[in-house]
Amino acid sequence: MVLKAVLALAARHDAILSDASDWEAAEYHGQCLELLIAALAQPEDTYDDNLLITVVILRIYEELESNNDEKYHLFGSNRLLNTMSRSASSGGLAEAVSWQFLRQAIYASVVQYQHMQLDLENYERSAVFHRRDDAAYANVIIYLCARILQCGGAYTRGMDEETWRQLSDSVEQWHRGKPISWQPLKYKPANIAENRPFPEIWMMSPPAVVGMQYYHTSCIFLTLSNRHWQAASDYELARSQRIVENTIASHLNMVIGLSMSNETVENAYFMACHLLHRCKSLV
Repeated sequence: MVLKAVLALAARHDAILSDASDWEAAEYHGQCLELLIAALAQPEDTYDDNLLITVVILRIYEELESNNDEKYHLFGSNRLLNTMSRSASSGGLAEAVSWQFLRQAIYASVVQYQHMQLDLENYERSAVFHRRDDAAYANVIIYLCARILQCGGAYTRGMDEETWRQLSDSVEQWHRGKPISWQPLKYKPANIAENRPFPEIWMMSPPAVVGMQYYHTSCIFLTLSNRHWQAASDYELARSQRIVENTIASHLNMVIGLSMSNETVENAYFMACHLLHRCKSLV
């Protein structure tokens, strides 16, 4: 099952790069789905690492598909989502796959406005909240970003003031406590006159690049969901809206700058593309 998923993804990637037919990818994909459907029909306690890995690979496969009408039709079942989230604190390969699944759920929420259905409480039991390595620290802000989206940040204006402030405080506390190794090796602000439309932000490690992108993404959706509860007049609301647009554009520039300045971190381009799709009216 995992082999068929890998072959399907590899064939689709090759077809995209060579601008050729993806019949081979579709064949492997069909064979993999037959195996996956049979596996999903079994009791939940039979779900193993192989099934979880297959699901994550197929979600990447379908993200590369131009026709997404049936997207994630197999992957939204409560049984599978529950298994994925429970694996978040199990350690080993299953936990790594679960965190990747969470990133994919964030993608679906940001780009396709899909509701975040994962049980995030299971992620709170993960050891990443008690470690200080770069990968673990990045996962903490990924979790917070998912919380923001699940609480309504993906849909704007869908969060009460107390929840918003708690999440905002958590995000800023994470930012203040980031390791010294997360400080940029080099930083140059954007300067159109010098042909530099986005800032240069050279980071030391890939998790630091991705983690800072998720920080800025969290700030974007916190800004979108800020109802400006204290604003009383139409003038104040209009002024607040201009501040919102400038704040979002500033964070978006940082996300793009992080991806362009750290070219070897290929997955850094994903969030930049997702946010450009979501916030294109502000660019």
